[in-house]
Amino acid sequence: MKNLYLDTRILDERASKKFGLSEELLMENAAAGIANFIRKKFKKGMRVLGICGGGNNGADVLCALRMLEGEFECEFILASQNLKLLASKQLERAKLANVHESHDIDISLKEADCVIDGLFGSGLNRNLDKNHIELISKINKSPAYTIACDMPSGLSSDGKVLGACVKADTTITMGARKLGLYSDAAKDFVGKIKVADLGISAQNYECESDYHLLEKRDLVLPNRKNQCVNKGDFGHAFIVSGEHIGASKLCAKAAFAFGTGLVSVISNESLNLPTQIMQASKISDKMNAGAVGMGLGKKGVEELDTQILKGKKLVLDADIFYSAKVLELLNENCVLTPHPKEFCSLLNLCNIADIDVKTLQENRFAYAKSWSEKFKAVLVLKGANTIIAKDGKIYIMPYGKNILAKGGSGDVLSGFVLALLAQGYEPLNAAISATLAHALSLRNFGKNSYALEPTDIIKGVKCLRKK
Repeated sequence: MKNLYLDTRILDERASKKFGLSEELLMENAAAGIANFIRKKFKKGMRVLGICGGGNNGADVLCALRMLEGEFECEFILASQNLKLLASKQLERAKLANVHESHDIDISLKEADCVIDGLFGSGLNRNLDKNHIELISKINKSPAYTIACDMPSGLSSDGKVLGACVKADTTITMGARKLGLYSDAAKDFVGKIKVADLGISAQNYECESDYHLLEKRDLVLPNRKNQCVNKGDFGHAFIVSGEHIGASKLCAKAAFAFGTGLVSVISNESLNLPTQIMQASKISDKMNAGAVGMGLGKKGVEELDTQILKGKKLVLDADIFYSAKVLELLNENCVLTPHPKEFCSLLNLCNIADIDVKTLQENRFAYAKSWSEKFKAVLVLKGANTIIAKDGKIYIMPYGKNILAKGGSGDVLSGFVLALLAQGYEPLNAAISATLAHALSLRNFGKNSYALEPTDIIKGVKCLRKK
């Protein structure tokens, strides 16, 4: 996994002091990262347009244009006449290198092969005015390949869209990865994310962080190594069934497909389960991990005996988050898998916040972190970029796709977490590997984006290979 940072300015200051590197030299290295990317991506002689604000973000772009001029046809547009010192210096140097200033945005955007967005950096903390929103709209309508310098303009450091946002094909972020690039809202704007080093290795530049980005290599599949084993060695998972039996069936199928030795659905109703899934009327001592909440319904929650669940490793989901009974089950053996509306209810029950989904979605990192600092359970807050939170540390799973936005997808995810808990994974490790497996199972999904069925995820995870 990689570190993420809410603010990298402290890293810049630390690098300057420790290695005697000036802000200007760091800027030259940052600009070289943009220039080298363009050299690899585009043929010489193509037109590159930089759109520059008055701060260091604009200065980075002017610096990159100076490096590229001669190899490429470079020009810039100044969106501000109020230039900071380094921006003023880089403007003068760019002009000396024959980088031309354009005064017609429409013509320049039409003729450009590549646009570099240098309007605003990660320090933006206010909603954009009408003129900037109009400018960003023109950039987004341009057919040119768009590169965002550090962060797409209009995106705040914590990932909010402040009125409008540049839609980049690639974001080249400076020094280290910014947390805001991995918010749900950012996912439609950042494109591919690359890191430009500032002349210092990541090991020397970065410091510890509470925010982490999961990678494919963090997936630990439950592949079996020993041959002298039996089904009991791989756990006995149970799912408490309720009003909507389809949810418990999907969860059970997913748990079985992801390595659990035995899977039982707890119900007194006739469920017509798949042949490999057992049914029981009550939870036994031999069952070591369970899933509670999916499809349970209001009546099922009211009738739930929480006492019998204590001492078991648990996945909590769906309807359980609308009942105070969830508070009786929160301990270090639990993984919670709410979607945003369910998490809002949980926050209210836990006396942390009384908010709506819109407010949560704008502050997902903050609320997930706050909740995890007060409770020992592992939180999996589902979304475009799923958040896993434990003890105030945040882990972001960035591989989710829009095809997963279907009923039943969450039940399958709960089944995967359940499977790993039953097989002895610690709750945090189970949450990390299950969310990765859930998303990566669809790498070879060849059907249309609207066509996913939850069983496709289960089929995909059976053939998953770590790469």
